[in-house]
Amino acid sequence: MKNNIKRLFLLLLLLPLLSTEVQAQEEHEPYTGNNTIVVALEGIGQRYEFVSNQLLVRHNKTTNRLECILPISTLIPLDPAVPPAMAYEVLFGAKYPELYIMIEAPEQQVNTGRYTPLNRGRTTSINLQGVNNETTIPVAFLPENNTFYFSTNFDLMLSNFQASMPVKYVPLLTGRVLFSIERAQWINLGMR
Repeated sequence: MKNNIKRLFLLLLLLPLLSTEVQAQEEHEPYTGNNTIVVALEGIGQRYEFVSNQLLVRHNKTTNRLECILPISTLIPLDPAVPPAMAYEVLFGAKYPELYIMIEAPEQQVNTGRYTPLNRGRTTSINLQGVNNETTIPVAFLPENNTFYFSTNFDLMLSNFQASMPVKYVPLLTGRVLFSIERAQWINLGMR
């Protein structure tokens, strides 16, 4: 009898912790995968373009941001003549395996139903080589049922991130990196 009372007491103590954990899991929607991003390293006289279809996207309703995660190792060159490891080495993928892009996306603006690039920029936080930098970029949204799509094109300079570049690429590259995300999607699985 005493053992049952102790177990019941212990269960009552743990119950609030279990409900908090379940609530935390419900608040964080899963990422939507299979989104494509093109990353171009500007060279002297040419661009070195890489693509990945492994961009992960999630809409965080708490922060009103699109959270995009790009595993650096998934970038592959569009031109077979480009060294396959170039983007990985320039972005220091061994030390910083993921690039984070957080785009301002208040839900009421995302759900407007208009697919026109907004004239005013979106505050965007980019974490590259462990350094976080904020900028504004144009973003176009298109909501559709339990999904919304977005597209953006922007560039950044590695020097703005105090980022370094491997010495062997200094004669080839300017330090400018261009990003293009076309019709990436986030699916709201909680609305199904």
